[in-house]
Amino acid sequence: MKHATLRHRRAPRRARGQSLVEFLIVTPIFLFLVLVIFQLVLIYRAKMTLDYAALEAARMGAVKGADKGAMQRGLIRGLMPLYATSGGAGGAAAAWGRAKADIGLGRAAKIEIISPTKRAWDNHKERQHNRRYALPNDSLAFRDRRVGSSGMNVQDANILKIKVTYHYPLIVPFVDRVMRGDSDYVKPQGFLDPAKVKMSNRLGFWSHYRIPIESYAIVRMQTPIYDKNLLP
Repeated sequence: MKHATLRHRRAPRRARGQSLVEFLIVTPIFLFLVLVIFQLVLIYRAKMTLDYAALEAARMGAVKGADKGAMQRGLIRGLMPLYATSGGAGGAAAAWGRAKADIGLGRAAKIEIISPTKRAWDNHKERQHNRRYALPNDSLAFRDRRVGSSGMNVQDANILKIKVTYHYPLIVPFVDRVMRGDSDYVKPQGFLDPAKVKMSNRLGFWSHYRIPIESYAIVRMQTPIYDKNLLP
């Protein structure tokens, strides 16, 4: 009876010890999953913002003759929400400054024109009223629809399609080492690569890995394209 009583008294202690071990194992995993979900939400938000920003960039290109500088300004304006830390006019101005600093050097974001091409420009170029050659944009509904050697008619050549790649910083601790992908910012040396990426501009004092997020936008040109060297 005495030994049975001792075993009965020790059993709860063993159960409590087992519960503590299980708690120590499960809690870090649960917390990491919470951090992963939080980072995924931030990435989803960044993708939605980038989709809008890419459209803003394409619109600027449509009214500025596919000028890369104008498209970059539209992209910066569209990505401002990702850089905002406070509201009001002052917060908006600060967000614009951060976005311009990060994107303006052409490292955090890249704009590529997919269409039209140089060949389409050569096929359909016309001398404009200022005596310069350009891809015409006027009276498209009444122009010849024949396809040139570029595989486009003049109407299709006036559809501007761009691709925007934005390197988004993974700001959630620990998750960045797991979720980081193929990026110019990260040395491709495997899953446990210790290289860190210093953010080129002041989003914070810490270094972050970045992953590339892509977005496409298509709009119709509203102005002639004079410089064919802007095209692929």
